[in-house]
Amino acid sequence: MSLAPGRLLSWSLSAILIGWVVVYNAMRVAGGTPAGVALTSFIIGALVGLAVLAIAIWVRGRLIASGRLHPVDPEVEIPAPTGMTSAQKGLLGIAWPAVAVAAGVQVVEAVLLFMNWRGTPAETRATAELIVAVWFVFAGIWMAWEANNLRDLDAGGLDSVALGALLSTVLAGVAVARDFSVVMSFITLLAAGVVSVLAYYGVHRLTRDRGTPWMAITAGVIALASLIIPIITR
Repeated sequence: MSLAPGRLLSWSLSAILIGWVVVYNAMRVAGGTPAGVALTSFIIGALVGLAVLAIAIWVRGRLIASGRLHPVDPEVEIPAPTGMTSAQKGLLGIAWPAVAVAAGVQVVEAVLLFMNWRGTPAETRATAELIVAVWFVFAGIWMAWEANNLRDLDAGGLDSVALGALLSTVLAGVAVARDFSVVMSFITLLAAGVVSVLAYYGVHRLTRDRGTPWMAITAGVIALASLIIPIITR
């Protein structure tokens, strides 16, 4: 049973993020500087993460072929509001305020990061801080738009919100590790982490509504790692 393109893309990006977080922090524990290990850890982490994913997909295929694993039916499309159950509508009623809060938090984080970047002497400014700030501006505006859609029970972009929030979670963890607006970065990490887990769970409920919500669990693991690892490596 082959993976749908959307599921494969989501798993691949998650594998890259997990690999990056693990390798980056391992290199930091080994004594590397944040700037010195940033690019190297991303390249190595991405390759390791994708290699592990490829092995996992191969093992999954073998188990399915042997009859020892019985995956649930392929996912259906996210239903229109008229096709949603009351429970699904209730879940979106919880999701949209969380997404709206995360959007506002990320915009505030972006402003603080940019102000800090501008206030740093030109010769010591960190390009990574500016890149993270630009991402949070984009993510904040985009998630505010999606929060409004979710309030109207339009959940077509919920899976994208989940993946975007997951990336924000990882970047907020990197910001903590790099001492970029530490307190606000922690707040952003928590807000984005909650949204990522909630959104992935929402996609599961809106499509399958059975089985184990593995993507929500994976997002929770990544969020927890992004929270704990920068603390123990500071």
